[in-house]
Amino acid sequence: MVRAIPTRPYDRKQRSCRRGVAAVEFALIAPVMFLITFGMIEIGSVMMIKNALTQASRIGARAGSLPMSTSEGIYAKVREELQLMNLEHAAITIHPEVLASIPPGGNVTVKVSIDPSTVGWVPQFLKLPLTAVVAQTTMRREST
Repeated sequence: MVRAIPTRPYDRKQRSCRRGVAAVEFALIAPVMFLITFGMIEIGSVMMIKNALTQASRIGARAGSLPMSTSEGIYAKVREELQLMNLEHAAITIHPEVLASIPPGGNVTVKVSIDPSTVGWVPQFLKLPLTAVVAQTTMRREST
């Protein structure tokens, strides 16, 4: 047989004094938790964009390393790859601009950059100290 433990009058009084403590603790901790959560989401989004830009620059550099490639072809390949991730506002730079002037064995560099404020998932109250997300790939030009 289980015996009930009698409640003492001071136990009820202590419980009633601590009734709002959980709400106050949540009110103090919730903004910090939300800030950390949204910060992790934003950093993950920037990392995903960086990987997409790296992939696009690699595809562009690979297209530029082929013997009969043109700058317009590289721009088209990079834009096509960026379109998969819905990255519309990326800046694409090819060095040198005229691929016919590069001898076989010379380097082709494709640089893709984007402003992180144009692709953020979290509202702009979380300002990351990033001016641009940049990816650059250099490959040798193949001979015919």
